[in-house]
Amino acid sequence: MFIDYLRSEDPAYIQWIHTIPGVRVCQFKLKQVSEKSMLTFQEHQSSDTFEVFFCLDGQITAVLPGAELHKIEKYNIFVLSNISNLLSLKIGENVHGVLVVVDLQLLQERTPSMYPALNLNIDRCCLKSNLAVQHGSASLCNSCWSQSVFELQAYLPDKIFSKYCAFKALELLYILSVKSHDAKYFAGEAKNQKISQAILHIRSYMEKHLAEKITISDLSRMLSVSPTYLKAEFRRIHGMSIHRCLIDLRMQRAYELIRCTDQPIYKIAQEVGYEGMSQFSAVFKKYYGTSPGQFKKCLKQEYCVRLNNDNANTDRYN
Repeated sequence: MFIDYLRSEDPAYIQWIHTIPGVRVCQFKLKQVSEKSMLTFQEHQSSDTFEVFFCLDGQITAVLPGAELHKIEKYNIFVLSNISNLLSLKIGENVHGVLVVVDLQLLQERTPSMYPALNLNIDRCCLKSNLAVQHGSASLCNSCWSQSVFELQAYLPDKIFSKYCAFKALELLYILSVKSHDAKYFAGEAKNQKISQAILHIRSYMEKHLAEKITISDLSRMLSVSPTYLKAEFRRIHGMSIHRCLIDLRMQRAYELIRCTDQPIYKIAQEVGYEGMSQFSAVFKKYYGTSPGQFKKCLKQEYCVRLNNDNANTDRYN
C-alpha cells in the first residue's frame, strides 16, 4: 500500500503523528519522480487496513486494471484498501500531502468506549463491498465534502491539520460504509462540469463589472463553491490568480480610457473599480512604470508633435 512506498523512499520531509490506537498519520513531501509496483501487500498488515490520502500539492496517478487511471491532484482525496487490485502508482514532482492509515479492527478493539461516542459504527463488510465496486479504491475530486476539508488548511498549523485529517478520514470511511462510491453525495460530475464552465466565464463577468467591488467571497457565493476551490480552479483554467487577472483587466481598461477619452483621471479610477486616486495611481505606476497623469501628458505631447508634423507636411504641399 502507499505506506510501504513511503517507507521505501527517502522523502524530503516526513513527520509521523500519534493520534489514537489503530490510526497512524504522517505528513510528507516528496521530490523525485518514481514508480512502484503495488501488486502485493505486506503480510503483517491487517485485513482491515485502509489508507486515506489528502493531496496538498503535486499529482499521483493510480493505475488500475483495464488501463483505468485515478488522477489524484491538489485538494483531491484518495482512499485505498487492502482489497485493491491497484497495479502501480506514478508519483509526480513535489508531491505533498497527509496520509492516514486506519486499522479498523485494531481501532475498534483498543477504543471500545471512544468508538460509540463518535457515532461512527463503521461496518467493515459494507465498506469493503462498496469499495470493491471501484477496484478497492475511491477518489474524491472537488466534491463538497473534500472542499470543506481543505478550506481549513490555511487556518490550522500543519500538525493540527494532520490530526484533523485523521478524524475526517474516519468520517469518510463511515460515509463510504453506508453509501457506495457512485452515490450522488460524492459524484456530482455534472455539477462539477457546470461549475468549471462557470469559472471559465468568470473573467468575462469581471470585465463587465470592473467598476464594482469584486471579491473572491462574492464570486464563490455566486457559484456556490468554496473560495479555496474557486481560486484553485481559476488558476488551473486561466493560468493566473483571480487577483492578478482582475488587476490586468482594470489596468488595460484604464489604459484605453486615458488614451481614447478626455475623462478626468479620478473618474477613470472609479470606472475601473478604485475609490481612491492614490491606490489607483500606485497600481497604475507599478503596472506601466509611470503615473496616470504623466501617461496622459505624454499622450498629449505625442498628439501635439504628430499634429505639428501633419500641419508642416500640409504647408509644404500647398
